[in-house]
Amino acid sequence: MMTHSSSKSFATLIASVALLAGFAGAQPEPWLHPDGSIHYYHAISTPSGLNWNLAWDSALGHGGYLATITAQAENDFVFSLVDSSPYWYQRPGTGKLAGPWLGGTQDFGSHEPDSGWHWVTDETMDFVNWSPGQPDNQGNENALHFGESAGVRVPTWNDASCLDDSIRGFVRELSADSTTLGLKVYDSGFFDGYSLFSPQTVRKAFLVDMKGRAVHSWPSTYLPIGGAVLLENGTLFRGANLNNPSFTNGGRVEMVDWDGNVTWAYNYSDSTHCHHHAQLVLPSGNVLILAFELKSKAEAIAAGRDTAKLGQNKLWPEHLVEVDPTTDSIVWEWHLWDHVIQDYDSTKANYGVVGDHPELVDLNFFLLSGVKGKADWVHANALDYNEDFDQIVISAHNFGEIWVIDHSTTTEEAAGHTGGRHNMGGDVIYRWGNPWAYRRGDSTNQQLFAQHNSQWIRNGLQGAGHMLVFDNGWGRPGADTFSTVVEFIPACDSTGYYPRPDSGKPFGPDSAHWVYRGNPLRSFYSRNGSGAQRLPNGNTLVCEQRNGRFFEVTPDTQIVWTYVNPMVDTLACNQGDTVPFDARGEDRLNSAGRCPRYAPDYPGLLDRDLFPDYPLERYSTRQYVAVTESRPGAVPNQPASAWPNPFDRRTAISFGPRYRAVAAVDIFSVDGRQVRALALEDGSAVWDGSDNSGRQVGRGIYCARLRDNGSSRALKLVKLD
Repeated sequence: MMTHSSSKSFATLIASVALLAGFAGAQPEPWLHPDGSIHYYHAISTPSGLNWNLAWDSALGHGGYLATITAQAENDFVFSLVDSSPYWYQRPGTGKLAGPWLGGTQDFGSHEPDSGWHWVTDETMDFVNWSPGQPDNQGNENALHFGESAGVRVPTWNDASCLDDSIRGFVRELSADSTTLGLKVYDSGFFDGYSLFSPQTVRKAFLVDMKGRAVHSWPSTYLPIGGAVLLENGTLFRGANLNNPSFTNGGRVEMVDWDGNVTWAYNYSDSTHCHHHAQLVLPSGNVLILAFELKSKAEAIAAGRDTAKLGQNKLWPEHLVEVDPTTDSIVWEWHLWDHVIQDYDSTKANYGVVGDHPELVDLNFFLLSGVKGKADWVHANALDYNEDFDQIVISAHNFGEIWVIDHSTTTEEAAGHTGGRHNMGGDVIYRWGNPWAYRRGDSTNQQLFAQHNSQWIRNGLQGAGHMLVFDNGWGRPGADTFSTVVEFIPACDSTGYYPRPDSGKPFGPDSAHWVYRGNPLRSFYSRNGSGAQRLPNGNTLVCEQRNGRFFEVTPDTQIVWTYVNPMVDTLACNQGDTVPFDARGEDRLNSAGRCPRYAPDYPGLLDRDLFPDYPLERYSTRQYVAVTESRPGAVPNQPASAWPNPFDRRTAISFGPRYRAVAAVDIFSVDGRQVRALALEDGSAVWDGSDNSGRQVGRGIYCARLRDNGSSRALKLVKLD
């Protein structure tokens, strides 16, 4: 069918690309491709119209390409995104509706009307969905779009001129050969919400929706410690690493408003103590901080520490401080050092029968290889608070245990063995995971191995009152190295009272209530960090720090949603890349230790701008060839090319040996300015992304054009950084 054509010059077309950012459009929508990868499709409405060339330029400029369609299901999905009037143009006189551009193109000189058609990715059109009587090549129609039928939007295809600038939209596709980052599994049955994560190597926290699209972020001056949470007032609460030279990490907690402004911060870091690993906001508004405190070699020996277990000649026992943010004063403290026992030296303090005192912590117990002489003796890594019972649970990593203590005490009572609701002062009122640690069992009774993120399941959720723990599995006996998520039922009554077990018996339960394991076992493992969260639909959200992977599992352990953090340091990785491991070979560089999810009606999200943007990961079109236009009747030229294109720092441009006599090529920006002149050798040149003064130009679309007495030979380039 005949279409309206345009006589716009190439320079005008290129300059017009800058306007595309203002065109209206929905958000990128994910779709599971038959090859198992996730593709995103972004429907763009262009009310003033644009031709196929401009649509292609815009798609390239955003790291994608005009959508390709390889199956009926894909066609149906893409059409559903544009099946509304803003994407369609009613042709005067005929009343036919012309839909948005797709990524189909016909090679110049092909036998008309139906040969030579292919996708911009160079894929063949094994699947076709032409409208009746199409393609018909009425007026050199060499580009593909939805339509055309009188008064009806149709999901079938029509051929049109690539210069037809009456078309009102296009569909941009983002994909890679495989989905390694961002959204990987998007199945039915997940709990809708927004997931928050703060990668270990990135000074920023991110909020993404269930479709893997960026919603919001909060910058930071520091690398994170202990993850981040969103409070009900919309404030981000997180720990930060001050790199205290006397300890290993941490030192600071801070609150940040929605706009990224630090509204409160507290540094707990000097040569004698340092915040680390965990922090939480109590219902009172006070902040509870987990911290190390320094004990010298002499102090450790005086307390009964085995001298052979002082390889660093010091100890860092755990303590807690509760800070009132309104005054920055410490209003409550608990120190593990006040609740230890030892049977190593009867002449020293704290001597007693370890097995008779499960409420105390064995000063000389160690579990993991390499921990024996380290100052970081317990390596606690998580805190949680039970408001109903006024209790705190601490994850004691190096003991393979969780400890529960009574928060209803005063600071003075917390330093002793009486007082508080349980009249046990600051002693351990309940412990679980490894009775070997208090001589009520041996290694065969151990159930937790270097665990993280111990917590009570909240009221109103499936398993309310139970405890949920990410069991890392480091040090687990046997040949298999794997992690699990463990739900167990604490041995307490409805008031939070834990009966003391009979002599020689451990605290119950004897086994877990529910366990998630990978299938196969080794497919799920993280030696460090990690966590889990029970969701309102009964599913469990799991954060596997090692691989920066967050996934949601049903009670019968089916995975219904998976997202892999694409952020490393200050960069977003390219889709399809495999993120390397750190220098230790333990965690990948995209590791993240927590990923809480918040429902759309969570108070902290109300009245916030949650308009989704693109996915965080980058999409590159370097594997796709540039599509060039040939004028009717012209002699085909050797295709111009650039590799890579898009590019980061340099690209090799070639117009072919036919242009040996041409001395130069000019690089133009989208506003028509010459930014660089390059000399050609045998029709080729290399551009390093700099302008004529040697400065790197910005990200965007550029035009490489021959300086050849009016030659129209030109090539579109896309610079990513």
